[in-house]
Amino acid sequence: MKRIISIILLIVIVFVLSVTNPKRSAYIKWINHEAMGQSSNIVEKGILSLAGEKVFDMGTTESDYFVFSVYKTDFSEIGLGQVTCIGIFNHFIPISKEK
Repeated sequence: MKRIISIILLIVIVFVLSVTNPKRSAYIKWINHEAMGQSSNIVEKGILSLAGEKVFDMGTTESDYFVFSVYKTDFSEIGLGQVTCIGIFNHFIPISKEK
């Protein structure tokens, strides 16, 4: 009986993780919002509000592992560095920032 309950619980956890795995579009909106929040210049905020999502979309790669996703946004060529985040439970957790 304990084995059946453990299997059912595992299936439920995997199902919840897969349903709450955030999509790429949600990550692009989140990182754009984070960048606007860190910007202190009104010109930068204006540029990010107009073209930020397209720019972040071009510089982002996604690895989808069904129950979570790993997003890497790379702007090291222009001096902004690289950000790696895990998307899980409809949230994004930054795991590394490199300049």
